Amino acid sequence: MDPIVVTAPLRGEYVAVTSPGDKVPSHGTHEWGMTYAYDFIGVHTRPDGDISWHKKSLSDYLLGRVRLTDTFGWGQPIYSPIDGIVRETVNSVKERNRLHFLSDSGLTLLNGLFFSYQHGKVQTLCGNYVIIESDHCCALIAHARTGSIKPAVGDTVCAGDIIAELGHSGNSSAPHLHFQLMDRMDIKSAKGLSCCFASYESNRSGKWQPVRNAIPSKTEVVRFTA
Repeated sequence: MDPIVVTAPLRGEYVAVTSPGDKVPSHGTHEWGMTYAYDFIGVHTRPDGDISWHKKSLSDYLLGRVRLTDTFGWGQPIYSPIDGIVRETVNSVKERNRLHFLSDSGLTLLNGLFFSYQHGKVQTLCGNYVIIESDHCCALIAHARTGSIKPAVGDTVCAGDIIAELGHSGNSSAPHLHFQLMDRMDIKSAKGLSCCFASYESNRSGKWQPVRNAIPSKTEVVRFTA
């Protein structure tokens, strides 16, 4: 089956640190519909071509001196990738303001070793999240900023509507967006569906090149536009 074409859920520069363009299942599991899931982290391209996801130095990060407001992605708008009805939201999971390699990596490692997909709570992994249902698929947006989810359960949204802000809630090692399509609303029994983005730009040798109906890999710096 061809990938479902969706509207990009972000605007600006991002890197897909996890992408089905590199491996399937992208997160190493088919559980919870994650077969073709993406993780996008906001970045800034420096004049020398290097990219960074925060404004501080590497030593600041290693010493725990980076805060959420120091990152390029945190608080950025998240847009609905599809037309549909909001079926489920969680909006009150707290975020960790101090970013630190050891504590954030330790949390993801513990969840990877001990989390139960059968009995665990969705928000433990997803943090604040939204599930949107259309006629042919469901979209999951996860790790949103605390209190930022705008639509209520039962609301109708259109592709391109602002629905939340990018955050650092749940099983998150840095502020990022987790996005996936599923065949049903029930995440614990869902199967993942392949999807691609209608349009974006890819930074290739320092030049932004337009791309259509494609799946970005984690070697690409991409720029999403309206």
